[in-house]
Formats: sequence, C-alpha cells, structure tokens
Amino acid sequence: MLRVRLSLTLAAVCITVTAAGAADLSKIERALAKEPAYKNKPKYCLLVFGEQAKTRVWLVQDGETLYVDRNANGDLTEKEERVALKPGDKDYQTFEAGDIHADGLTHTGLIVTRFRASPALVGDAKEMERIKRQGDEPWIWTVRIAAERSADDKRPLPKQIKYVVNGDGLGMLLFGDRPADAPVIHLNGPWSLGLQDLKHRLTAGHKSQLPIGVGTQGVGPGTFSFVLYPDTIPADAYPVADITFQTKSPGDKPIRRKHTLKERC
Repeated sequence: MLRVRLSLTLAAVCITVTAAGAADLSKIERALAKEPAYKNKPKYCLLVFGEQAKTRVWLVQDGETLYVDRNANGDLTEKEERVALKPGDKDYQTFEAGDIHADGLTHTGLIVTRFRASPALVGDAKEMERIKRQGDEPWIWTVRIAAERSADDKRPLPKQIKYVVNGDGLGMLLFGDRPADAPVIHLNGPWSLGLQDLKHRLTAGHKSQLPIGVGTQGVGPGTFSFVLYPDTIPADAYPVADITFQTKSPGDKPIRRKHTLKERC
C-alpha cells in the first residue's frame, strides 16, 4: 500500500491514471457455455487474465459449493470444477480453489472468501445500503490469486504476480446475481493506481491521507486487483500520481499536480 498526504484548499480533487493498451472490459460477453443444476441462488464473478483479457475464468458460488472454470472454456459441469466450502465460522466462509490451467498458463493459489458485512466492517453508510440490496444475507467477497504472466508480457516482473481483490474506492466486491451482472476482475492487465477503500475522504482545507495501491481496475465496485508488493515492486520504484484539482469558479482551467509516492505501509 502507498500513502499520499495532500493539503487541499480547493473544492474537490480527482486522481486519474491512464492505463494505455488496456482491453475494453465493457465489451466482454458475460455468458457461460454450460452450467450445472444449482441448489441455491448462484452468485457470479468473472476473472480475466492478460493485457487483452483473452483468458476468462468464471467463478460461481452455489451455497457451500464454488464452481471454478479451471480451463476457461465456460463449461462449469466438467470434472474437478466443484470446490467445497472449508469448515469454519458461519460469518467467514472460505473456498480454497487451488490452480487454474488455461491457455498454456498456470495461475495458483486461488482463494475465494466471503464475509458477512457489518456497518463497522464496511465503514460507509451508503455502501452498506448497497450491500443490503443484494436481497439476501449481506455478504462481501475477497479473491486472492497468483497469476502467471504470458510470454508476450515484457515487463521486468516475476513470472507470477500475487493479487488481492476485495474493495476499492468505488465500494466492496459483490458477486452478481446473473452472469450479465457479474463483476469483472482483470489480472495481469496494465497497471494504474487505485484507492484502497471508501473510508478515507478528502476535505477541502485539511490534510488527508489516502491509501493507494497498484493494480488494474475491473468492472464494478471492488474489482480493482491490487498487487501484493513483496518480490514484485522494487522498494525504490515510486509511482507518480497525476492529480487534477477542480476550481471554485466554473470555466477556470483545472490545476494539475504530480506527486511521487514514496511512503509504503
């Protein structure tokens, strides 16, 4: 995690980073080729891998079973695609899904966890109301995985990159009720900067601390795939935040500043 401390005297601020070459995730077809007979109301999530998001792996939770499309062919009825819930607390449910072998790459250590949401855990009243609108128990999700990079990814990085996806500046990660509503998580895509959560606010005239991470924005709240820094990002590699301050008077030219982010936690 990176921290940036800003002294704000203008009306608002927006942090933007452009990820050149990223696939247009909004155009990805969210449809499965074949699904099993579910016993409960299924919850859907789509993982996509690589710069152009060509490898697509579905996750579908059916009560105490998680279906994982391990070979990325859209068929969840195949052998070994069922993962049983790991015994544990009723408010903290974990599926240790293991490896995904797709398009000549192996992505390891897939763990999907869901937590029962509470106002204290979420920390934002509006977001808590959005979570409650799921229509059933108020769950929020976390996805962890180490994604193998393809040979055409020329970045000087380790062969596998570890990610965690659980929430960002747009909200918490919620699985969708239909494939068409599924959040899309982009792994090993072009990197940018993303806000870690909704709890930290910028207030004009006050110093504020924003937790910021490196990774790739997906589709939907909570889909930013944050890179786990150890063994991946060198300690002397500093991202730069390009910040645009909105002006008090309409029509005035926005003020832009660049900040090198050096503090980690």
